Amino acid sequence: MIRTLLLNVCIASALLIGSAQPKSAPKAPVATSGTLSVVAKGAGAPDDLAISADGTIYFGDLGVNRVFAINPDGSIKPVSPVIDAPEGIVVLDDGSLIVVEQAGNRLYHVDPTTQALSVFYGVGNKTRNPGIDSLSRDPSNGDLLIPDAPTGRILRLSADAQHLSVIASGFRRPTAIAQAADGTLYVCDEYGQHIDRITPDGKRSEVALIPTPDDVIMNTDGSLLVNSLRGTIWRVDPLTGKATALVTGLIEPHGIILDHNGDLLIADAKLNEILRLSGF
Repeated sequence: MIRTLLLNVCIASALLIGSAQPKSAPKAPVATSGTLSVVAKGAGAPDDLAISADGTIYFGDLGVNRVFAINPDGSIKPVSPVIDAPEGIVVLDDGSLIVVEQAGNRLYHVDPTTQALSVFYGVGNKTRNPGIDSLSRDPSNGDLLIPDAPTGRILRLSADAQHLSVIASGFRRPTAIAQAADGTLYVCDEYGQHIDRITPDGKRSEVALIPTPDDVIMNTDGSLLVNSLRGTIWRVDPLTGKATALVTGLIEPHGIILDHNGDLLIADAKLNEILRLSGF
């Protein structure tokens, strides 16, 4: 009996001591180069980003299925009605938006002032694979570059949405496209775990292996900026394939984009934050 009582006392004491230990705070993201700061809080799960000529930052939020703009004071305001899983966003010359609806695998035209919504182009999805994950624009002619994730194709849609062509196929799940000044395309293959190059003459080659890459953009110095869903932002040399970590410790980074100062904006869906990396 005495031994049993002593044992129970020891167990209770251990439980009390264990419960009294302070819980460690979640680790914050760390910039290995430059300075990291928070621009704004999302509405639940911020995803892809876009920036207008006047510097307005837009993001789609999967938490509430709408597109938002960030006000100068860091607050946010909705600029679209409900879109079922809003993903890639492109700002047109007139300030209106083209937004991917991933669930329907189509593109919407959105007026951010009136929130008017209309179908711009329906790509369609006859597979059971998740839909389009991002969208980019050819600056030379305004064509839209579409990584059609369900079918593994890279598509080009004319600015008037009248002509659709296939640039490449055979990707496992292409999720983003960046275009260099010479017309070379760099493609994130999320399930393939790598970044590929497609030259203007159609030749394809591997640039770098990146774990679960989700987005890729061109940096001002010609390097590639890539986010990995495993929590790291990478700078990749497109000539050598060397990858250098710029930010670590993110939880679920999705959209990345450069602002007009050359700073990198990052949307982390799990942190529910839009962050800025400057001076990198």
